[in-house]
Amino acid sequence: MRATAIILMVAFHFVWDLNHFGYVTTDIPNGIFWKEFRALIVSLFLFSVGASLVYSYQGGISAKKLSWRMAKVSSAALLVTLSSLFTLPEHWIYFGILHFIAVATVLLVWLVNKPKLALFLSLFVMTSYLAIETPWNWPFNYIQGYISKYPSDLVTPIPWLALPLLGIWAAHFKTFGMPLVNQYQMPTFVTLLSRHSLLIYLLHQPLLFAGFRFIEWVT
Repeated sequence: MRATAIILMVAFHFVWDLNHFGYVTTDIPNGIFWKEFRALIVSLFLFSVGASLVYSYQGGISAKKLSWRMAKVSSAALLVTLSSLFTLPEHWIYFGILHFIAVATVLLVWLVNKPKLALFLSLFVMTSYLAIETPWNWPFNYIQGYISKYPSDLVTPIPWLALPLLGIWAAHFKTFGMPLVNQYQMPTFVTLLSRHSLLIYLLHQPLLFAGFRFIEWVT
């Protein structure tokens, strides 16, 4: 699932770059299809986050392991913020998907052995989102004078916390269980994409941007 999300994300950003450099004209990421396509990618990533928390910490929460995970994800999130400040100062990212994953990990890791509670909270978050008219950038709307008005990536707690919570619940089914998965030999391509998803996330867009800049310079 994570490998699929990575492939779709690279494809999404490739089209975004084509639009940015004037090769195509499309309303990405907010137009018809593209908005839904982004939601699908984010959903796959965040569902995987919840499931992977169960696989990693179901046998007990290791402070060392959790600290290393938080250090990696938080450092990557900070790098995204700083790089976006330089490259897209009017749309810099203050709470993108990596920021969300870091916060969600701290909030939800304690639920890895409580699938029913995770499911209840997932339904509660989604119901709240549907029933209450929540500002599109809540809770950051309270400090909107200090942040970018239209960040190029924003993953808010509501409704997106529903997805990792759902992943925690689903990971307890045999269909998603590790013993079942280990019975099959996953293609190397799939496992490499999944295991190195953070590195791919950080590098693919700078590489794509550099490639388009080079083509622009040559032509």
